[in-house]
Amino acid sequence: MGSGLSPDKRTVGRQFPPRMTRKTLRAFFYAQLLTVAACSNQGLEPVRRESTVMGTFVSVTIFDEHVRREFAQAMIDSVFEEMKRIESIATDYADSSDIGQVNAHAGIETVSVSKEIARLVEESILYSETSLGAFDITVGPLVHSWDFLSDSPRVLSRAELNGLLPLVNYRNIVWENDKVFLKKKGMRLDLGAIAKGYAVDRAIALLKRRGLTNVIVDLGGNLGVSWDGTRLLDSTRATIFIRHPRRDGEMFGHFEVGTSGVSTSGDYQRYFTSGGVRYHHILDPHTGEPARDVVSVTIVAGDATKADALSTTVFVLGREKGMSLIEDLKDVEGMIIHEQGDTLGYMLSSGLKGRFVWGEPRD
Repeated sequence: MGSGLSPDKRTVGRQFPPRMTRKTLRAFFYAQLLTVAACSNQGLEPVRRESTVMGTFVSVTIFDEHVRREFAQAMIDSVFEEMKRIESIATDYADSSDIGQVNAHAGIETVSVSKEIARLVEESILYSETSLGAFDITVGPLVHSWDFLSDSPRVLSRAELNGLLPLVNYRNIVWENDKVFLKKKGMRLDLGAIAKGYAVDRAIALLKRRGLTNVIVDLGGNLGVSWDGTRLLDSTRATIFIRHPRRDGEMFGHFEVGTSGVSTSGDYQRYFTSGGVRYHHILDPHTGEPARDVVSVTIVAGDATKADALSTTVFVLGREKGMSLIEDLKDVEGMIIHEQGDTLGYMLSSGLKGRFVWGEPRD
């Protein structure tokens, strides 16, 4: 599961390259979880900016060729403000947020929340039921105890985990009419595995309402792609590059998508090593420990909220159960990268087979 909506202490700023060619985009975004690239056409340039929100990087790229740059910049400002608003109600690191209030009153009383948070809680419970608890937003006590953002994280003992696990159970969430109650004191909701995708969807919807039809929003590896085709680009489809989980500065492969949501969850995003073992932030709600069967999961879905939740869900379920879930869901495709001896292997859903290209792309 996610590691909360909090500032990442390891985040550093970056400058954008002056020109957006396929080569410069790929080179610049090697450090990202996944990204999008396309060739500029006729010397025209998209409008693109980056900031930080929800503890990670966010970039917005507008490819609509007839839009004034001043208007595009104003729309990007609106996207950043909208994401900050969502963070203010969804974070579990502030008692003043809707989720913070629910957590503060766990086992005590019901809390009224915004309709948005109520919908996210309801949707999260549906993912929990579908995955038999592999997705569970009550992992908050585990996430805070592992504290992967700490400067000196440590491995939790089995006794510590056993003490926390009774607090992790989505069935102890009571939701009705925009009110949420957690049955046990000490329970904590953590929307880190779904709220970023929701923020991306809100951003895409905001831009579409203002007439922008060719945009890409990337929030920490959660992508929203609105792609109706444009003469600004050589291609009418966006190219999604998947970062190599074990080789810095390299790509594992790429594929193309149209309008969709895309999300990657990987064991290299937030982790530490102890005794030669990698401990990462995607926790199995049943054991309290990092999920172990896969290295990275990329999901392509109809919207970013679904892709965000499912990338975590499939990661926790593992290779066989995770791919089975992907194939069972309508309009969902996925890729699972896993360790295979001293190297990495991968599995593709039926809809991605024939679309995924392994290895570094050629210019």
